Amino acid sequence: MSLLRHLGRRHLAWPVAAFLGLGCILPVLLLVVFSGFEVDEDAFQMVPALSGRAWGEFLRNPAYGFLIGKAVTYGVSTAGLSALLGYPLALAVARLPASWKGIALIVLLTPLYTGEIVRVYAWRVMLGTEGLVNAVLLGLGLVDRPVQALLFTPFATHLVLLYNTLPFMVLAIWVSAERVDRRLIEAARDLGARPLQAFARVTLPLTTPGLAAGAVAVFALAAGDLTTPSLLGGTSGATAMAMIDNLFGTAFDWPLACVIAIALLAALLLSAALLTAAVLALGGAARPGRRA
Repeated sequence: MSLLRHLGRRHLAWPVAAFLGLGCILPVLLLVVFSGFEVDEDAFQMVPALSGRAWGEFLRNPAYGFLIGKAVTYGVSTAGLSALLGYPLALAVARLPASWKGIALIVLLTPLYTGEIVRVYAWRVMLGTEGLVNAVLLGLGLVDRPVQALLFTPFATHLVLLYNTLPFMVLAIWVSAERVDRRLIEAARDLGARPLQAFARVTLPLTTPGLAAGAVAVFALAAGDLTTPSLLGGTSGATAMAMIDNLFGTAFDWPLACVIAIALLAALLLSAALLTAAVLALGGAARPGRRA
């Protein structure tokens, strides 16, 4: 009977796997096919061809590689900052009484109740020369004039990316923290482990899967964000996503856009794999029961 139930679950998984496969693999295959097309500028249409023009242009222009590296940098830095801020917050929420956890979840998800455009423009108002942050700084006498460097800078971009993605990191770690058996921590303390040792040998390894999942989610969201850098980065707001959007739209150079998209996807997948391996190794290096 258990075998039948197992087979039933496997059969139910096939439609989902097929849907995900088509949704992930088919678009990538189309990008590869279109990357070899040519653009007929007179007829304003793409022409099927086995051309390497777009690939050659991508390899010759270092700006495209710079933008891809910039996307990876945004993703890694945002994931690192969100882990530092989100980890203690997730552990604190996991230790709340059950009656308070629902309230904590609502508060945590509050930033996601509005659209990304609304959040970005709200931050533009707060960080502007006449915004709340400058008003507070002027009111406290910390500055003599409004600070210009708060808006349209990499700082503003990182700040809002962190604000937008932090809930995903906290939720992922929270789920793992909820599954940690408190008796293991108490046993470590009874055996003479200090609080920091108990954390490093018990809590951290057991919550590493959630930390890795949160890091990958935040990395993907931050690296692929188009709106935040464009609206808050100023002259530094150029991104690979913005370049792809421009090439697909205004410039009508789909082959080059496909090449950049393929390169960006490959860079993000490789970076996400390395990031996951690094986080999981962090937990594996402090396995419970391992001698010092």
